[in-house]
Amino acid sequence: MKTKNHIGLMYFIVHFIIEITCYYIAFSYVNDAQFMILAFLYDMLAFIPEGFYGMLNDIGLKIHFGYIGMIIAGAALLMFAFDVKPVIAIVTVAIGNGMIHVQGAQMTLRSSGGKMFPSALYVAGGSFGVVTGRLLAAGGVPVVPVIIIHCLMVIPIILADKQKERVLAGELADYNYADEKTGRGLVIGIAVFIVILRAYMGSVVPTSWNDDSVTLILLFSSLGLGKALGGYLIDKIGMRITVFISTICSLPFLIFGDKLMVVSLIGLMLFSMTMAVALGLLVSVMKEYPGLAFGLTTVGLFFGVFIAAFIKFDDLFVNCVSLAVMTLISYFALRLIIRKDKKNGSN
Repeated sequence: MKTKNHIGLMYFIVHFIIEITCYYIAFSYVNDAQFMILAFLYDMLAFIPEGFYGMLNDIGLKIHFGYIGMIIAGAALLMFAFDVKPVIAIVTVAIGNGMIHVQGAQMTLRSSGGKMFPSALYVAGGSFGVVTGRLLAAGGVPVVPVIIIHCLMVIPIILADKQKERVLAGELADYNYADEKTGRGLVIGIAVFIVILRAYMGSVVPTSWNDDSVTLILLFSSLGLGKALGGYLIDKIGMRITVFISTICSLPFLIFGDKLMVVSLIGLMLFSMTMAVALGLLVSVMKEYPGLAFGLTTVGLFFGVFIAAFIKFDDLFVNCVSLAVMTLISYFALRLIIRKDKKNGSN
């Protein structure tokens, strides 16, 4: 296996495990009167600081956030086991999660030579971990097996670190997805806006078929597969075609899949391919700061989900029309900033 794909696979496993830990703790408090506040606190502290952690690495500080995050999140499991106040456990596990996210981004982005599949594969692991953690919490699984699973995270981290000499420091010159004629500020602004928009859309896609554990597994599996597929397709057919598939082609499946599970799952898989697009564009114009670039995507995710908590359309028709409008905005905005030749960006 190529070094870049090996590191991507190792951090797929790491991401899978850390999300098990996080969502096991978070959803063990689902019946708590303060659950919504805890969930907001978790999202804020997990996603918002990631750009800061990443920038510390970007400016040359040799901090291994993987090991630090693993220890911090492990401490949160012990807090949960000994009935420490929920807010303390949530804050602790959120901080650990954010640190591990950044380590995975740095390792995969810096080792992949401008290819998006390794980092997309790493990101995909989170979807499978989220649903696993939720189901373990819902099933009342004791904390000890989760602690054991968490400790196993050290193995893929060590295995990835063995390839560390292949991880290049400094600029990531091979990422050239953005149109050079477009200013850096505009690319960053549009890419982050698209992440916010797509995160919002993902939160309001109609899925009335999702009503039990099996459908929940299928839903998150389709999201995870889509995230990995987005990176793979970018590498194989270019970013511009991938954007068309993940926006325009996904729309009818999303709109007409409310009561048709298979149709909806196809749409969600195609829809989730956009995350690799946004990350590739941001790194293309922030080559000196890949950790910060990754952090901007997580900030966008936070605000998109946050907005969806307050602004939703209850009427199915209105909701579908809004999804169509936002899809068209996404498509044409991304077309504006993606380079038009075949050097890393488009066909």
